[in-house]
Amino acid sequence: MPFVTVKPKFQVTIPAGLRKDIDLREGDLMEATLVGDGILLRPKEVVDRKAAADRIAAALAAVQPSSGDRGRTEDEIMEDTVAEIAASRRERRARAG
Repeated sequence: MPFVTVKPKFQVTIPAGLRKDIDLREGDLMEATLVGDGILLRPKEVVDRKAAADRIAAALAAVQPSSGDRGRTEDEIMEDTVAEIAASRRERRARAG
């Protein structure tokens, strides 16, 4: 197990082998959690909520209704979707039980 040294501003250098194993790069964010008598560092990704919402909105706008849904109201489509989900859950519970 490699050792690290705590520097004057409480900085540590993560050994190269460990950085490569988790594909850690300069500028990446990490979450620090106190665990037992140590500190666990986990790489984290930060998502720009506005950019993600814009991408989702663009993807949804590009979706075209299936030919079976044309002429139906959103409420009718939603009712059928909810019924399909409920049937799927019942089927999964029956297989598990």
